[in-house]
Amino acid sequence: MGILFITVFVVTVASFSLSSVYAEPVIYDDDYIVEKFVGRLGFPTTMTFVGDEILILEKSSGNVIRIHDNGVPYPEPVLHVPVEIKVESGLLGISKVSNHVYLYYTEPLAGYGTSYNKLSQGYDASRNAVYQYDWNGEKLTSPILVKEFPALNGYHNGGVMTKGLNNEIYFVIGDLEQRTVFQNIPGENADFETSSIFKIDTENNSVELHAMGIRNSFGLAVDPITGYLWDTENGPDAYDEINLVETKFNSGWMEIQGPSNGKLLPPLSKFKEYKYSEPEFSWELPIGVTAIAFPEQGLFEKYFGWIFVGDFHNGNIYKFKLDDTRTKFIFKSTHLQDNVLNISKNSADTAYAGNTECRVKSYLCSLLEPMNEIVFAKDFQGITDIKFHNGAMYIAVIGEDIHDKETIGYGDGSIYKIYPKEHLSPLKQYQSSTPHKKIVCNEELMPIMSKSGSIYCVYPKTALTLINILNWSIEHPDMPKIELKNQDLHGLNFEHLNLSDSDFRGSDFDNAKITNTNFAKANLSDANLLGMDMTGTILTGADLSDANLAGVDFSGMDLTETRLIGTDLSNAVLTGTILTGADISQTNLTGVDFSGMDLSGVRLTGVDLSNENLTDTILIGADLSDTNLAGVDFSGMDLTGTILRGANLLNVILTDTILTGADLSDANLAGVDLSGWDLTEMKLTG
Repeated sequence: MGILFITVFVVTVASFSLSSVYAEPVIYDDDYIVEKFVGRLGFPTTMTFVGDEILILEKSSGNVIRIHDNGVPYPEPVLHVPVEIKVESGLLGISKVSNHVYLYYTEPLAGYGTSYNKLSQGYDASRNAVYQYDWNGEKLTSPILVKEFPALNGYHNGGVMTKGLNNEIYFVIGDLEQRTVFQNIPGENADFETSSIFKIDTENNSVELHAMGIRNSFGLAVDPITGYLWDTENGPDAYDEINLVETKFNSGWMEIQGPSNGKLLPPLSKFKEYKYSEPEFSWELPIGVTAIAFPEQGLFEKYFGWIFVGDFHNGNIYKFKLDDTRTKFIFKSTHLQDNVLNISKNSADTAYAGNTECRVKSYLCSLLEPMNEIVFAKDFQGITDIKFHNGAMYIAVIGEDIHDKETIGYGDGSIYKIYPKEHLSPLKQYQSSTPHKKIVCNEELMPIMSKSGSIYCVYPKTALTLINILNWSIEHPDMPKIELKNQDLHGLNFEHLNLSDSDFRGSDFDNAKITNTNFAKANLSDANLLGMDMTGTILTGADLSDANLAGVDFSGMDLTETRLIGTDLSNAVLTGTILTGADISQTNLTGVDFSGMDLSGVRLTGVDLSNENLTDTILIGADLSDTNLAGVDFSGMDLTGTILRGANLLNVILTDTILTGADLSDANLAGVDLSGWDLTEMKLTG
């Protein structure tokens, strides 16, 4: 099973939906809470932090997405690269050192290396490549190729990366389904390296072999205290592993997987200095083990002597307590003290992990030993990465939409955030040398700076009084981010305040006043803004996804790069509204008049514009993928570079329409008269 099952699950079981078996995530520690930090990602794989912002990879789109520290995605990726997306190929690994970002991805390369082509097994030529990029604060630039491998048939590419204490970068490649000396088979010479962990010296980008004998891995992490490298390893139909990976480590595949039970590896002259050691922990029934992460000191202080591990199949986060040497685990349960979660009894149709029913019915089902001691949280939809930052745990999950296909759209991938329910008071945080900007308030409170320069955490109503009466401030450059998620803000007066970059997701603004308020780049997703007067309100770059905006008058407003995904804009007034770079995908636009508007570059995917009057509307470069445009008259319009991929163009009129560079791939063109058209510059695949 292991990673093979992950592939089968992702690629072939198209009719199976994770949403049918997963509820909302649950944490088994009442001191912590979980929230969805950002959604609508297309198969996120791994992430890293640049400052307080996240760079996360989308496996199949080739996009590196930047997420603001309040959960609002930037409108454009910081990098797009072409990727091979067959099975486990794609954009797979990322890590950052100083102003350099390292990426591992499967790169399509026509005519790449004859020695690799002959092993391609019928797949297009491609390679797994490690690149170094420069991070300039806005984009990833100046790629330098550091290491390359063949990709072969797309299985067991590995790809995950992590940074060491001396700024070295570790990355892993799986066995690519090869059977050579790298898989502990004597005499089977290898044309290229597989089943290995490598270390990059980031001073000169030299690469050296660190470990071998690894079947495949989706998890690498370095202990922040000892500097030791740890990995997770995916077994076939038995034994996923957690390993301490010392220099010149031989993980044993394919002679040993899981406990060795006294079995010895065959002698390998090429790797005689590489030593085997037992896994620190194994699951006899593979779970699709993925991410591994060490908590930071600070808000996760309670678990600083622990390791956290994620799994793909069941959506569990596991916790393992380290001993004093930080090289072994400590268990209270006697059945775990052999460092194995064993299969204890076969069952015809179900499996249990503690009291949790196995989520995947097509998976091998058995009864397992109880694992309540090691489960921290459950019900995440396919965990791909875990990272800690500023005292919080961030979990990347793929969600229910699998975008392993040529048409890449919105996914249901997400990043979740776990953090303590109760934070220390600002005074105690200051006593721990926390700077102003890093002070954290409890969820019902907001930060405010006194005239003496200290941060206090107070209720929003109190903060507004202190601003108006005592001239306390929320606009100082050292102010922490304002986070008032899921709060009742009924009747409060926020007029003329600067609330840019804040986080108000899910909050209720019923009867509040927000005229002339600056919400630039704020997170207002899922907020109740029903009928709000937004005269003079600044919303550029804000996230209003799934917000209640019924009855809002946006006329004359600047909504440049604003996210309005999934909102109800029926009968909204958009006269004179600036929508440059806005995202209005999956939105109810019934009764909206777009005639004469400039929608160039706007994303309008998955909406219903059938029979709409688009007279004089500018749509150059707009993205209308999967949109219903049946019956629309495009006569004389310029649709240069417009994306109409998968759109319903039934009976549309294209008389004298300019379609240079337009993408009509997989569009429904039934009833459309294309006679006399020069189609050479249009994409019409599918």
